[in-house]
Amino acid sequence: MLKTEKNIRKLYNAKLLVISSDKEVKNTIENEFDDYFKELKLATGGQEALELACSNNFDLVVIDTEISDYNFDELCSEISNKVSSLPKIIISNEENNDDIITAINNSAYTFMSKPLRVKDIKLAIIMCLNQTKRGDKVEFQNGIYFDEYRDQFFKPGGVLIDFTRLEKSFLKLLIQRRGEITDYDTIKEVVWKGKNMSIYTMRNIVNKIRQKTYYEIIRNHSNKGYVIEEPQK
Repeated sequence: MLKTEKNIRKLYNAKLLVISSDKEVKNTIENEFDDYFKELKLATGGQEALELACSNNFDLVVIDTEISDYNFDELCSEISNKVSSLPKIIISNEENNDDIITAINNSAYTFMSKPLRVKDIKLAIIMCLNQTKRGDKVEFQNGIYFDEYRDQFFKPGGVLIDFTRLEKSFLKLLIQRRGEITDYDTIKEVVWKGKNMSIYTMRNIVNKIRQKTYYEIIRNHSNKGYVIEEPQK
């Protein structure tokens, strides 16, 4: 019997950051990978790479040991310290013991030697995305996002937003019905499980969510219900 693939993370819904000063790597990435990913960014400098990695916009980073203006060990350490949840794949011209130790110490998924074979790097990325469970993200303003695999809301840098059960359930319902107004009765039935709930209690929940995120994330339609802001593309 064939196994279902509905929960397998594909390349086309992932965002990949590649850090390398190697022109051959640049050509391989641009020529072979540009159409495979939801977003693909190549950084050739260490400072730019660090800023992009910390933006929390990416699901995985491929780091080349060849970085012209930054020490490989220092860059890996800074990324690990600032974005600990971002999975890493390391690529290198040679299997240098120091570089392998750096990769291990920074919890890299795997270490690959150049020249890169397209099918090998694609497979490594797919395996890494799924084994580290970096799920599809529903993204909002100010770097806030909902990670569907981990079933949690985060701020930039992977900082968990401490929602209560009701606040989280409320937001998830609006996300499921995004683009539609969710009426008060539906909210009461799903979030409060049909229990008694006043409109003032609901407004209080909305206000607390706004305080923990930003005001415009939930919009009120008078006497109709609530709608969540359209996620970022």
